[in-house]
Amino acid sequence: MNVAFRGATTELEVAEGSRGFRATESRARGLVGYHRPRMGRLTFVTCALLATTAIAEARPASEGWYAEGGLGAVGFLPSASDDAAVGPALGVRVGRDLFSFLSVGIQLAASSHEATVPAPPEGEWFQLYRASGDVRLGGRVGRIALFVEGGAGVAMISSNILGKVMITEPGETFSLVFSAGAGLEYQLENRHYAFGLAADAFMLPQFDAIRGIDGRAYLRYTY
Repeated sequence: MNVAFRGATTELEVAEGSRGFRATESRARGLVGYHRPRMGRLTFVTCALLATTAIAEARPASEGWYAEGGLGAVGFLPSASDDAAVGPALGVRVGRDLFSFLSVGIQLAASSHEATVPAPPEGEWFQLYRASGDVRLGGRVGRIALFVEGGAGVAMISSNILGKVMITEPGETFSLVFSAGAGLEYQLENRHYAFGLAADAFMLPQFDAIRGIDGRAYLRYTY
């Protein structure tokens, strides 16, 4: 009797243990099933955010027709630097991107300078106006674009004050102008806008072949 009772008790304990294990396993599966959709949604949202960030970082700069406006300064190289002071300058440029690495444009620039020729006179100023067509060749790495440019056109001086030092001839007002330079651009968050820095060297053959440097900061808008 005792053996039979003990055997029945053991079987009952095993059965209860088995039922408890199955209940625990069922609850664990329920918890996994409950959290699985939440984990799936979290993974989807994370992937979507990463994809959006990648697209924003890879967003290319606009290409096509563009306009630039800039402010800077123009200074002359020796020996003309002894006769004309560094002066403020402004310029505009309109052009078109033919390819991602090549663009053509038309540039208009003006600068104002104090004539530092031997007195008299004293305190005289003159203006130099330049109009040219140019070609720009460059490349882009992320938001940064580097370029070189060169062009040719015509220049006009507003006064014959530099005739005193034989830079201009009597009645001479116009000269050809040749220029070459380089610069860089930073694309802003809006893909149509970019901020740039550039410097160009130029030469005026008819004005005693004087040479100068035009440095500027500019804002570019591409349509």
